[in-house]
Amino acid sequence: MAKTIIMVRHGESESNEKKYFAGWYDSPLTPLGQEQAQVLRKRISHEKIGRAYCSDLLRARQTLQALSLKCPAEYATELREKNYGSLEGVSWAADDGTLAPHHFDPLIRAPGGENVEEMQSRVVEYFERKILCAKEDEVLVVAHHGPLVAFTCHLLGMPLMKERALRLGNCGLSILKFDDGMWRLSLWNSLSHAGLENFSPLYKEKHGAP
Repeated sequence: MAKTIIMVRHGESESNEKKYFAGWYDSPLTPLGQEQAQVLRKRISHEKIGRAYCSDLLRARQTLQALSLKCPAEYATELREKNYGSLEGVSWAADDGTLAPHHFDPLIRAPGGENVEEMQSRVVEYFERKILCAKEDEVLVVAHHGPLVAFTCHLLGMPLMKERALRLGNCGLSILKFDDGMWRLSLWNSLSHAGLENFSPLYKEKHGAP
């Protein structure tokens, strides 16, 4: 049984930068996202990770690849972000208010997609079936904001209506530890490896971007 679960949200993706719903769409990492993953690589290089579990979507796979781990990896559709259905690829930056509930209300489902409750069910089932009972002591999960927050809500007994209280930055690092017969959240959304909560200014200064 796993005793430590390290959870990582993928680096900045094109959908994050251009502000559109990605969901199951294969949005690649931006140059900043690649650099975030490289910085995170240094942070977790000392960890004794025995196995990695990763969403099969491109932005998560690219993040895991950048971490250069020497352990087996499993890719799972169950760890994908919430399916936004017909909204995938649609910009939410110029929202007139009609799209906001798809971000903030866990019960709303886009046409052809799923709501947060449904996404949570598939993610929790996968964690219980594969990750929590892994034979390795320490495992890594690379996925998306929605699945990682939804699972953490389940683990902590938090209602989904409070899920927006848990935020994860790109390449934010969280750690769960099994201690005294229960899972404890020992770290949430650590970005100290980046030096800044959002190190876009650092990236722009380094690369001379406007």
